[in-house]
Amino acid sequence: MKVLVTGVAGQLGHDVMNELAKRGFEGVGSDLAPEYAGMQDGTAVTTMPYLSMDITDPESVRNTII
Repeated sequence: MKVLVTGVAGQLGHDVMNELAKRGFEGVGSDLAPEYAGMQDGTAVTTMPYLSMDITDPESVRNTII
């Protein structure tokens, strides 16, 4: 299963992505920055797919997800 996680530059999103990887799920992270700008701690989230997206902008969400 593929899961989109918003806010991966923050602690909760970061931890959710790592937990998904640990459980064998495919996670795709998103946040406002053009590239992943969260903690560079060598965990799974730092190598998983990343999309720049503003979840408050419907057009940005539409263009990213569809």
